[in-house]
Amino acid sequence: MKPSLKFQSVLYLYALMVIGLSLIVPAQYILEAILLFLFLMVSSGVFFYTLLLVSTRREYPYSPREVPRGFFEPVVYVLIPAHNEESVIEKTAVTVLNQDYFNLRIFLINDNSTDGTLEVMRKIESSNPDRVVVINVPPHRGRSKPHALNYTLEVIEKAFNRPDYIFILDADYLIAPNTIRRLVGIMEGAPNYIIGVQANVRPRNWNRNFVTRFITLERLVGFNVAIEGDLKLSENGKYGGTVALLRFSHLLRLGKFRGDSVTEDTDLWARALIEGYRFWYCHSVVGWEEAVETLRDYIKQRSRWAQGHLQVMLDYYWPVLRSCSGITEAFIEHFYMMSYLVPVFWFLSVLINGYLLLSGGVPLLIARPRLFLAVSVIAFLAFWFSVAYSNWVERSRTGFGVQWWFVLAYPLYFMIFVVAGVVYTLRGLIRLLVGKFHWEKTRRFT
Repeated sequence: MKPSLKFQSVLYLYALMVIGLSLIVPAQYILEAILLFLFLMVSSGVFFYTLLLVSTRREYPYSPREVPRGFFEPVVYVLIPAHNEESVIEKTAVTVLNQDYFNLRIFLINDNSTDGTLEVMRKIESSNPDRVVVINVPPHRGRSKPHALNYTLEVIEKAFNRPDYIFILDADYLIAPNTIRRLVGIMEGAPNYIIGVQANVRPRNWNRNFVTRFITLERLVGFNVAIEGDLKLSENGKYGGTVALLRFSHLLRLGKFRGDSVTEDTDLWARALIEGYRFWYCHSVVGWEEAVETLRDYIKQRSRWAQGHLQVMLDYYWPVLRSCSGITEAFIEHFYMMSYLVPVFWFLSVLINGYLLLSGGVPLLIARPRLFLAVSVIAFLAFWFSVAYSNWVERSRTGFGVQWWFVLAYPLYFMIFVVAGVVYTLRGLIRLLVGKFHWEKTRRFT
């Protein structure tokens, strides 16, 4: 069944259930059920961030190995998919060419670009014929990142020696010269059930404006608290789709990337977990991205991410939970799959409970709007503390971080991005409902 049809079936069934209950259950009880549900969702967010914050103080589950230099290095193929990336692709390719790693080959993947991307790639290839291969994806095989990657993997299977690892890198990322060597060192010491290692991600234009600073805080709390805490708690890091080293054989065993997924990274993470594989994460290896710089582009990009997350939740929710090692890990992954719905739940909880308190409300048997609203405030404070903590951790480790005045002013602009979160989540739901699964290009600002 197509994802859109599956989602429509679930939605229609839910709507029929709600209509049926409304005919036989008094409105007061329905309101209580909604308030209790929102209370459980919001309070679980407090537990989620508290648990992961505590877990970040644990040790990493691995010790990297020293990788031999030269001919004996494991073979790494670097895959850089690009669609209309003429403004950034050369800088990205140069940072890969400057790696202190001998045994690698770079595949520049032109996914039906209409600008000068292919010409820039050809120029890089002509200057480095032994290290760079340009893959020109046919129109009927591309037009999305997972399709372009799958086409390239098929070419590699047919025309090249199989590598030990592939390194996925988006076209706007810049990496340090020792990035691949350090990630290979981690994977060489990893057990076979580790499919790959995800590096850190930071916006290089973090201080451009209000939006980029907020996105940087998102990245900090996402990696320094959520991903790092999950790795140290249950050895279950995440795959972010870029700056990641994967075992080639394991990726083929999983059937490569899912072509109809708009977030092929989250989809691969879920399928890998179901098959018994895990991802690791390394904080000290960083890929520097170009963050979107306007609220409109932020909502557009996050709409695709929300749609992909919800698609994964719809397709793999129960198999993922059954694949977890225990109740704690199952709770973490449950919350992770529902993470794009959390701002919606929090917003509704504040809105409904606040209205009931201000208006005098209706008599309720179980629900306590004052208590529920207080829990929503506590949830915000817990997240705000997570933001501040992640910024402090980053400054302590690397000296990088957002200005403290911006972190302290978080309550003043938090609601803007909550509303944006509601908008992009609903937009993602609608796109999932109507079956709109095409890849949306992120606008570049350099």
